[in-house]
Amino acid sequence: MKRRILLLCLALLLCTSVVNEASAKSTGKKVYYSNKVIVLMYHHIDAEESGATISPARFGTHMKLLHERGYNVITIEQFYDFMLNKGKVPDNAVVITFDDGYDSYRKYAVPIMDKYNMVGTHFIIGQSSDLLNTNTEHLTWDAMKKLKEEGHSFYSHTYNLHHYADLNKNGSKTGPMLTNRLYVKELGRVETAAEYKKRITDDLTKMEQRLKEELDNEYGIIAFPYGAYNDTVKQVLKQLDVRLFVTIKPGINKPGTDIVYRLNAGTPKMTANKFVDLLRKYHD
Repeated sequence: MKRRILLLCLALLLCTSVVNEASAKSTGKKVYYSNKVIVLMYHHIDAEESGATISPARFGTHMKLLHERGYNVITIEQFYDFMLNKGKVPDNAVVITFDDGYDSYRKYAVPIMDKYNMVGTHFIIGQSSDLLNTNTEHLTWDAMKKLKEEGHSFYSHTYNLHHYADLNKNGSKTGPMLTNRLYVKELGRVETAAEYKKRITDDLTKMEQRLKEELDNEYGIIAFPYGAYNDTVKQVLKQLDVRLFVTIKPGINKPGTDIVYRLNAGTPKMTANKFVDLLRKYHD
């Protein structure tokens, strides 16, 4: 009797194992990580690759791999709620981000993401979209409005602080404009702490105003130029109700912090195999 019960239990376990294995094969989905989010960083897309510029074909390969391997692309708004408000995200969650506001996002990235029912987020430089006076074509506000209706989103990369500037009289020392007190030639000295804070406050305030005026943005999110920030920058941004701070530090994101890590996938060196390895590094 005991032997029959034992055999019956073994048969049930075997059946359950077979069913589970068949189910896994039928869905083709694996859980690489849970309650975490990978954020990918890109910049520019062009047929001629260099620096932070990759080809449409390379970006297409990355998106195809995300789709085929069972990653779930979510919006940055869902990610915001996950990070700050205990919101839920699916397993293998990924956010796709671009920096600098290049129009190549509309021309190349969006059609590729559309193919896989994905959307992305672009951190734009406000002045570049207001004046459109840059060598590389930038997104217009009208283009962004249309893309927002399709599920894409646009947030701050500052209004006009995405530059290095002189920190001393002879220009031998330079640094990011957002995080440093600059040398002012007209005054013959470095900014005071109060002047520095007013300068960045004016810029960041203007950027949030433009995003609200043009796109009716409800969330406050910024990607720091060059990934640089300090306590004063965060203090000013929090007063403007900007709550999520995106860096260029590599890592996977867990809830309960306002600092966001990103993986730089937007380089010509990021082959298909290296892209897979980059993601796999953060699997459980």
